[in-house]
Amino acid sequence: MSAQRTFFAVVVLGWGVFLASAGEDLSRIWSDRIATVRQRADAVNRAFTNGTPVSVVVAALGTNYTRCMSSARVWMGPGPEPPNTLWLSYRFGNEEVTIGTSAVLGRDFDALTGRFTGAGCSLPVRPSTQVTNRIRIGQQDGAASGSQPIRSETNRTSPAAGSRR
Repeated sequence: MSAQRTFFAVVVLGWGVFLASAGEDLSRIWSDRIATVRQRADAVNRAFTNGTPVSVVVAALGTNYTRCMSSARVWMGPGPEPPNTLWLSYRFGNEEVTIGTSAVLGRDFDALTGRFTGAGCSLPVRPSTQVTNRIRIGQQDGAASGSQPIRSETNRTSPAAGSRR
C-alpha cells in the first residue's frame, strides 16, 4: 500500500509542476507586448482544459474583457442546431482573443457562469480588402460559432485590475 501512495504522490506532484509551468507560460505570453493573438489563444488553450470554470480563466487573464453574444444566426449544418453560447473578448489593438463558454443565450445570465470551451482569435484583415468576417478557432470539442456579436457590453473595472496589454 505504501508503494501505491508513493506513486500517487509522484503523479500529483508531477501534475502540479505541469500546471505551474502552463500558468507561467500563459502569464509570460499574455503580457508580452509583441505576442500575436494566435500565440495568446494557444497559450490559453494549453493552460486550461474544457470544463474549467470561466471565472478561473478570468482570474488568470484579467477583467478587461467584453461580454459578447449573438442574437441572430443561421444554422446550416447537419444535425440539431447547437446552443447559441456567450463568449468573452479580450482586445489587443484591432485583434482579439475570444474565450468560448458553455453559457447559453437566454438560459444563463452571464458568460462567467459557464465553463471554458476553448480560446480562439480573430484573423487579421488586410486593409486592401473589404472582408470583415472573422473565424473563431477553438479547441476541437469546444463550441464554435462563426457569428458576430450583435450586442456587447464592456466590463468596466479599474485599469489596474485588467489584463496587461
